Amino acid sequence: MNKIIKVSLAEKVSQRLQSQIESSDFKVGDKLPTEPVLMEQFGVGRSSIREAVKILENKGLVNVQQGVGTFVASKVASKDSLTKQLQTASVKDVNEVRDLLEIKIVEKAALNRTADDIRELKQILKKRNLAADRNDLIKWIEEDIAFHIKISEASKNTILSNLYKTFAEQELKNSIEERYSKNISMHRMTAIHEDLFNAIVDNSPENAVKAILEMRKLD
Repeated sequence: MNKIIKVSLAEKVSQRLQSQIESSDFKVGDKLPTEPVLMEQFGVGRSSIREAVKILENKGLVNVQQGVGTFVASKVASKDSLTKQLQTASVKDVNEVRDLLEIKIVEKAALNRTADDIRELKQILKKRNLAADRNDLIKWIEEDIAFHIKISEASKNTILSNLYKTFAEQELKNSIEERYSKNISMHRMTAIHEDLFNAIVDNSPENAVKAILEMRKLD
């Protein structure tokens, strides 16, 4: 039986934008609309737009220039993009690479995080708690993904962070939904994430790894 692949909002947005690029609605060198404009156009949140742009960047279709904007780099997607490999790889292989990435990311985040990183992570956790209180699964998933992506950025390793963002787009949303379908409560998941947050605050890579491994047991 073939595996049913779920398509996230970010994937849908990236597919729409890729179609526009391939049909020359956007030409090479053109600047894509700003995040607020794309959010309004597609009716999705900021995190979905950022993840969609990251998918396009991994495919070699766009180039992101910090503080300037996102520009079309090519009309043809890279044949061997990481995104495509993730879609066709075995679950075992994907999970193995993701485990290795997450362990190294939380270790480095615990060592390299800044006060700004801590503040942003705390704000995200607050939003996750509120979503759990309201039983808002969609918002809760969105904030969970944002939390993990922010930790990857706190690692201060751009390659690790970019790799993880691709994994987050392709696999993390489905993983969270599967956990929830196993009747693992949103509040239970939040408690584990708070353990991870506290380990990062305390500059404790050992406790950060312990928390991420505990989280993975719920998969």
